[in-house]
Amino acid sequence: AGVTPEIVSKMKPYQKINHFPNMGCLARKNQLGRNLTKMRRVFRKDYNFFPPTWLLPAEWNELRAELAKGKNRTYIVKPEALSQGKGIFLTKTFDAVGLNERYVVQRYIRKPYLIEGLKFDMRIYVLVYGCDPLRVYIFKEGLARLATDEYVGPTRENLDILYMRLTNY
Repeated sequence: AGVTPEIVSKMKPYQKINHFPNMGCLARKNQLGRNLTKMRRVFRKDYNFFPPTWLLPAEWNELRAELAKGKNRTYIVKPEALSQGKGIFLTKTFDAVGLNERYVVQRYIRKPYLIEGLKFDMRIYVLVYGCDPLRVYIFKEGLARLATDEYVGPTRENLDILYMRLTNY
């Protein structure tokens, strides 16, 4: 369940942890999707950096409204509680998704940034040392992860080739 406020309140002054209370709201893909979508509703221009996101099963109706627009879009479907690319798939239809299954669905970015033809992600590590005043340290080194196959835009024929789409270990 992570670090709770109760655990933090019982810590001694000399004790340190590498988490903060309730960080699941940022670290879990479903919670992050929910929070970013809420912020986008209020600050539309500032939160346009991520694709439209739906949390299933709660947002089936909103996703159906998106699909009813009739555009030939691709979606990436991620199981809510899995990690390291497990269970992820791309789809243009939702026939195979059960009504009670818990997923995070996003409109797939068709033309992502690439490094020498490969999809990538970058991780930059930071230390939030304090909140009042805000003190943040950025580590000089980070981590880049690359897909193993050259990227080709999604078609019905290549939706299941995940090695060109996922950058997980």
